[in-house]
Amino acid sequence: MAFSDIYSTSWESRAKKPADAVSDNIPLVYKIKKNGGISVGDHGRFISENIRLVQNQYVQLIDPADEITMGYNNTLGDFQYTGKIIVTPVLINEYESAQNQGSARFADLMVERSDIADDSTWNVMEAMLQGDGTTYGGKAFSGIRTFIADSTATGSIGGLPRATYSAIRNASVNAVSVFGSATTSANIESRVRYTKNLIARGPDKPDMLLLGNTYFNAGADAMSAKQRFTVNQEMYEAGFDNYIIESMTAVLAGGKIFSGLSHIAADRGYLLNTKTFKLKMYSGYNFQPLAKRTSFNQLVDATVLLGIGNLTMNNPGLNAVLFDS
Repeated sequence: MAFSDIYSTSWESRAKKPADAVSDNIPLVYKIKKNGGISVGDHGRFISENIRLVQNQYVQLIDPADEITMGYNNTLGDFQYTGKIIVTPVLINEYESAQNQGSARFADLMVERSDIADDSTWNVMEAMLQGDGTTYGGKAFSGIRTFIADSTATGSIGGLPRATYSAIRNASVNAVSVFGSATTSANIESRVRYTKNLIARGPDKPDMLLLGNTYFNAGADAMSAKQRFTVNQEMYEAGFDNYIIESMTAVLAGGKIFSGLSHIAADRGYLLNTKTFKLKMYSGYNFQPLAKRTSFNQLVDATVLLGIGNLTMNNPGLNAVLFDS
């Protein structure tokens, strides 16, 4: 028997709070939100991030009587990102509204559908933010794999080619090639430390370790062997199991994915300096519902959850990937 939404929100006495088999595990979305990494503004044709890109090539050592060679080279640049559009429609017809009222209603059908639309949207956002920006026919938001590549001398970021500008290259460590064996609980801490040290710059260090299932389990096994280990209390209280390796909060990228969308592979991890990421949205289009629309020839009311913007990166060189394959 096929059940309609109205069947699931009216009639028989039911629990007032439906169980949630919609929301995915979304640690990256949570971290970016918590960091204040969602910014709203008037971005124009492109969403830009400026960067000090090239060394001044006129640093000189001289004798007292030597002339100073005067000159300059271009040292500044900017990444330019194209805005992307994500929409989620929410509909209710007048017959459903009539049924879902008064004593027969134990849950507001439009509220339930709006909550599910919101959860579904953020499920898609998490998958895109863990992705490489090529899904949905190239309409996807940029993701961490857009900026953090396995092959660091190819491709471009925001119009700047990695082959030309070494400063925008992330660190990439193929664990099997570098260390000669697969990553396990016996060696994951050492390998994470090795990778982190490639990108640490004083206080500028990765703060989040986004791990696929195999890597997360290996790290958890390594931690459980210790008499004492620490967790990020804020992430823990938000419901995300985690542990600390090298001052980075390790979280599970996968887990239960009700949406069926792809997250990062099991045998890889991303060392993220989350302060270098921003989810930049256009003013008035920050995952907000548009005004309700009523069809002129149907008994249907609709609204659309709309987001226009993109994930941006201002310093790829402070991030890294560690992987086995």
